[in-house]
Amino acid sequence: MNRQHRHSILVVANWAHPGWLDRSQPARSERACADASLELLRRYPQLAEAATSQLPWFGALLARPAFARLMRLCAVLACAHSLRLVVTAAARASLSLATGMPSLTALQCHPRGEHADLRLDVPIDCFNRHALTAAGLALALRATAGAAQRQWLQLRLPREYAQAAARWRLPEIAPQTALELIGDALDLLHARRPSC
Repeated sequence: MNRQHRHSILVVANWAHPGWLDRSQPARSERACADASLELLRRYPQLAEAATSQLPWFGALLARPAFARLMRLCAVLACAHSLRLVVTAAARASLSLATGMPSLTALQCHPRGEHADLRLDVPIDCFNRHALTAAGLALALRATAGAAQRQWLQLRLPREYAQAAARWRLPEIAPQTALELIGDALDLLHARRPSC
């Protein structure tokens, strides 16, 4: 195996959450990463259909915690109109903890709040971190074309999120709508302060 190909193989293990390999810690050495990557490619051969340089555009440059936060933001923005009803200080603090956002203000000021919430499979509990992450991942999967890219997305987070997201069908949300939602969430993720 040439060195360039070997390094591209390592991306698979580095990208995937260690839980997909039944590990509590990520592979540390180059050899362990290569072995883990090959194991993932054997389990999920569709990963090889997309080059490792073609990771999902909206998550490729994000560390795993930021990617998880992006997924939560997607879910919260899908319900931005309902968020305007969250007014008590305790509720605002609880919601900010769940989303990983320092302030609820940016979410409540977002233009998506001026329109009705998106019609999801089931109502999202915006105070539940797991539910938000799984719902956001479901929206991201809806926005992603191709089985290989979808598998890359699922591998980024713990397996239980992918399993929960796979149960969502989102029949009333067009892929383009989900893609726009991800764009808005990315903007919010990188925003320095809200613009009301």
